[in-house]
Amino acid sequence: MPSKSETIQRATQLFDLMISNDLSKAWLGIYQVLMWFERVSYAGYTDLPHIIDADKLRPSVSRRKKRAQQPTVWQKRAETIQIYLSDHLNCTTEEAKKKVDLLMKHRDFKGLQRHNPLGTAFAGLTRHILQKFSNSSLSYDLEVNANDIFPGITFPGRSTTPAMDIYVSDSQGQPKAIVSVKWSVRHDRINDLTNECPVYKAAAQRQSRIKLSYYVVTNEFDPARLSKLLQDTCFDAVVHVHKPAVTEVCGLDGRLANLKDLTDFVRML
Repeated sequence: MPSKSETIQRATQLFDLMISNDLSKAWLGIYQVLMWFERVSYAGYTDLPHIIDADKLRPSVSRRKKRAQQPTVWQKRAETIQIYLSDHLNCTTEEAKKKVDLLMKHRDFKGLQRHNPLGTAFAGLTRHILQKFSNSSLSYDLEVNANDIFPGITFPGRSTTPAMDIYVSDSQGQPKAIVSVKWSVRHDRINDLTNECPVYKAAAQRQSRIKLSYYVVTNEFDPARLSKLLQDTCFDAVVHVHKPAVTEVCGLDGRLANLKDLTDFVRML
């Protein structure tokens, strides 16, 4: 199994091959490297982009009997994402399936469970994009032990060695921001984010009188989960890999207008 550093290296190599130096296509590069299609075999669909929990793309047996092969709301949304992807990849909807999920299709990752490589690669790609396109005077470090920066920091019910997905510091080594990177945000994990944000900010203020920024970067599509994150005023921004995919393509603009796009986030820093 490839190590974390090898996973990040492979993901960034694939990403750079896809987008070169075009920030506006960073979202497309991420999707080509990490997005995958879920087997569906229902309502005329064979596969659909995994933009939501699999059970919402593959209805239960009881639902299948009741709905008589009628597409679900999330199947229709996933189909629009597939069409949108194919348009931006200049290919047919069928060909789009072959042009995504490049990391897990690589020979070093075939047959492996997706969860760990996905999380590692997504954080690595987010860091890579910040290094490539954002403020070059800042440092962006992965999986930094929070106790190394804020000694004695604790989170109730959490590990005694909490790690920051991306720790941002200035040229003097002073903390500037924490970026929590989650491909999806399970409903039972949202509180982890909402609980840790004020703890980190209070620690930075107490230790160095520094106003620390806290950001969440995600590819979550579920409007209820995203809305809960957006309602938390501790977060300086909730950032989506590609906001238009959620607000325009999936038609959820009314609820999620305050989401930030990845390109907005890069410019914010």
